[in-house]
Amino acid sequence: MPDHPCLGLKLMPLAICCLCAGPALAAGPDPLADGELVIEMDRPETGGPDEILIEDGPYQAPASAEELIIDDDAVEDPGMATGVEAGIAEAEDTGSGRLDMRIDDVRAEYSHFTRSASEADHSLYGKISALANWQPSPTWELQAAGRLDGHNQQGSLDYSSVKADYGDSYIRYRGEKLRLTAGTQTVIWGRLDELPLADRVSTADLTRLILDDLEDRRRANPMIRAETFFAAAKLDLVWLVDFRPAELPDKDSVWYPINRQTGRILGFDPKDVPPAAVQAATISTDAPGGDGGFGARYTRTHALADFGVTVARTRQSIPYFRSAGPGAIKAEYPRSWSYGLDAAADAAGATWRFEILYNSDNPVTRTDLTYTTTPALSWGGGVELHPGDGDTRLNVQVVGTNLVDAPSIIDRKEIYGLNGEIEVPFDRERWRTSLDFYVGLGDKDVYLNPEVAFLGWEPHELYLALHYFDGDTQTLGGFHQDHSSVNLGWRARF
Repeated sequence: MPDHPCLGLKLMPLAICCLCAGPALAAGPDPLADGELVIEMDRPETGGPDEILIEDGPYQAPASAEELIIDDDAVEDPGMATGVEAGIAEAEDTGSGRLDMRIDDVRAEYSHFTRSASEADHSLYGKISALANWQPSPTWELQAAGRLDGHNQQGSLDYSSVKADYGDSYIRYRGEKLRLTAGTQTVIWGRLDELPLADRVSTADLTRLILDDLEDRRRANPMIRAETFFAAAKLDLVWLVDFRPAELPDKDSVWYPINRQTGRILGFDPKDVPPAAVQAATISTDAPGGDGGFGARYTRTHALADFGVTVARTRQSIPYFRSAGPGAIKAEYPRSWSYGLDAAADAAGATWRFEILYNSDNPVTRTDLTYTTTPALSWGGGVELHPGDGDTRLNVQVVGTNLVDAPSIIDRKEIYGLNGEIEVPFDRERWRTSLDFYVGLGDKDVYLNPEVAFLGWEPHELYLALHYFDGDTQTLGGFHQDHSSVNLGWRARF
């Protein structure tokens, strides 16, 4: 199924079918000061995130790149991590280099589901991640990272789970114009905000559906990566040495793409797929062995705009559920060729972004419930600006997916939507209000996420948010319309 414009991920109807789914990296010999937080983006200020890599510590940036460097209140002692309370982080100099060991991300959240028809009354979520980073020399870096996620859901469907997982754990070599990385990594390609179409090499995290930001909806996966830097360009090559499928929620979670109680599959009309057959079916999510494919992305900064070209031959990480005979539903992870173009430019006081991507094999289900694939064209464009040159940020995007020469199928052949974010800081930026939204164009499909957050206790953040879903039967909002919730939480990034 094509990418759902709301999430930027590929959810597949009998299958799931809906939703998620820079400037060249700098290169240069001068290491950054200890204690600086470096956010690298494969595009200049005019572009959307081409890749998202967050690294903390002394850093040797590769040459010609655009980077956003946020000084994290570095202290005089370069061997100590900064901006972290005692007992949270530890960094120390060694005879051969610098060792940084710390907890870098913590979160706790309570959710109350507001609809009486929901399978859950409330849920709890907790996360903690940590890393150890060692840089024995300016050209070599080793990192080991891991995370622990806990879920608890109470209602007509109860479940609890605590799962450990690896994070970005790798060995890296940095040369003057070349960077080689081997290990588990999180690489997000693309230009559009929150739903980049060129995102073809990452592994999706669907455990909380779309409740989190894009970087929190991805997991690290095994790969070998080579990045070559030129005067105003970058060539990024990735080989997914072992295929890692999407991280799915528990089958009793309200966010699972198949609802066993109602007998519904996300993206399908119950008139096409009998609920009784779904309720009684055995569901298999087994992923195929072998590698996940390869991808190449070339980006260049130009005086008029930033441009990107993506070519990839990869497996879809999100499973497409199909009928596998009477009483059986099986997940498919099809390989496909993807060819994409994107651009971003500053004009008229705003940043304009555009992406278009052709995908050769999108999974679909014929009206006789047999499985096949068909080409699709996904596209999107948007604008980001600060009205009145103030602190308010407005981002609006139009996205769509059109299947090409599709046979008679029960999937949606066209998906169009308007999405974006409005963000308003106030009280000397100690508070922030925001609204994330997605509205389907054509079929009714609504997701609204207003939030108010207190930011005056850095690096901690307290927030109160609403997640509202509504829509027609085949849409994401329609499938989850009973799962609207009010969420109260705390998060901190160190």
